[in-house]
Amino acid sequence: MGLGKLVKTAIKLAPIIYPIARKVLADKKSTPTKSPKR
Repeated sequence: MGLGKLVKTAIKLAPIIYPIARKVLADKKSTPTKSPKR
């Protein structure tokens, strides 16, 4: 079963995904219902 591989992949990607997710959440909180500046 590929569960062990999935867990290892998730652990490997966590340091990359976690800061991005935090930044996105922070952006959503700081600018509610407004589009991000791009």
